[in-house]
Amino acid sequence: SNRGLPADVRETPRSMAFCAHAVQSVSDMLIVPNAKDDPRFANNPLVTGAPHIRFYAGAPLMCPEGHRLGTLCIIDDKARPDGLSLMQKQTLRELSAMVVETMVRRRD
Repeated sequence: SNRGLPADVRETPRSMAFCAHAVQSVSDMLIVPNAKDDPRFANNPLVTGAPHIRFYAGAPLMCPEGHRLGTLCIIDDKARPDGLSLMQKQTLRELSAMVVETMVRRRD
């Protein structure tokens, strides 16, 4: 889904994708409080131009077999220096687990 993003932003090349970093990360969540200040993303066209991404938080969608399929993420055009609260992190984890459960049920 691209809720809240311009209609023409449906997917991004892996080289520009924030989600690629979240999928490749060993942690259970990637949080970027200010993409403009993060060397991985400072020159990203999605940061330097529309939609001017500043904040990103993504939780990997991991299937029961352990493969990371993508992410459920939150993107904002305003930096969030404090990132997410513990409750918000837990909510994002739970939502990502629900997405995976739905995908697995559809697969089976």
